[in-house]
Amino acid sequence: MDTEESNSETAETLKRLQAAIHYGVQQMSKKYNISQECVAMVTELTLRQSEILANDLECFSKHGKRTTITADDVLLCARKNPSLQDLLRDKHSQLPGPSKRKASKSKP
Repeated sequence: MDTEESNSETAETLKRLQAAIHYGVQQMSKKYNISQECVAMVTELTLRQSEILANDLECFSKHGKRTTITADDVLLCARKNPSLQDLLRDKHSQLPGPSKRKASKSKP
């Protein structure tokens, strides 16, 4: 696959993601009184924040000398929001998996 074809697929994937996010936000807007302008802004905010999160996750993984992003990387992203970190830990502990490392805050 050449670079031009890869860029085209990436652009198409990004458009589909944006459409899916926009649809989800629009569905939520039916429950609340939200303008279409606000729907567009929340969609854009969600996309930008997702890009930032993806970049941070990649950096944390590289810093840990790993090629795979793990749950620990996600928890590290949430380190400044303890309630979100607790929620993520709860969700992580509920996931099925053969060899999950226990995500904990405590150190020996």
